[in-house]
Amino acid sequence: MDNTKYIALSRQMALWKQMNVVSNNVANMNTTGYKQEDTIFSTFVAQTMNAKGMGKEPVYFTQDFATYNNFMEGALVETGNSLDVALQGDGFFAVETDNGISYTRKGNFTLDNNGMIVTTDGYPVLSQQNAPLFIAPTEKEIMITEDGSVATENGVIGQLQIVKFADNQKLLKKANTMFDNVDGNQMTTADNVRVIHRSLEKSNVNSVEEMTKLIQLQRSYEFVQQMIDEEHERLSNTIEIYSQLA
Repeated sequence: MDNTKYIALSRQMALWKQMNVVSNNVANMNTTGYKQEDTIFSTFVAQTMNAKGMGKEPVYFTQDFATYNNFMEGALVETGNSLDVALQGDGFFAVETDNGISYTRKGNFTLDNNGMIVTTDGYPVLSQQNAPLFIAPTEKEIMITEDGSVATENGVIGQLQIVKFADNQKLLKKANTMFDNVDGNQMTTADNVRVIHRSLEKSNVNSVEEMTKLIQLQRSYEFVQQMIDEEHERLSNTIEIYSQLA
């Protein structure tokens, strides 16, 4: 295979990765607390034997460099549900999962059979003391203040653990709305965050922009595939002609 096909294939692989990311954004445009993903590509320079000498250039490939999350806040929508909470500002709720503590901005919580406040996946939502929060069966009124304090008609039962990180881009996406921290990425209490009760933060995906981007990527992918097919046909014809001359 010659350099032309290698270059085209590197671009096609990058487009495929980008289409997967954009498709996931589109699929989660209505997911509470979802943060849009984007891709970063760079140029990989390959020094080949043919690139040596006056007037000759190295071969440039498309390299899949990284994926990053856009942590811009999504719009808030009022739901009226007593266990729905949204965050205004840079912060995350702490959640106890099967593999340790994870972090999310998805605040549509509920109660399990034991009265514990949990996520829609059943994971306990943690307090500042790293403990679950429980609502008694007889308690009917649930109030959550701007600092994350959870209270009922019988008084305060605890305060939601809300944290922030030195660098959000170092967070590892565990699921569409869950993130894990890494060693060295300092975590502190999010003091400047407001908790909005009876509201949820919508996905920050711009649906029109992502759909347009997906169409453009599909067209680019098809164009590159057409170029690969034409190059393959050109090489096949050249080989056939040379074989007839031999």
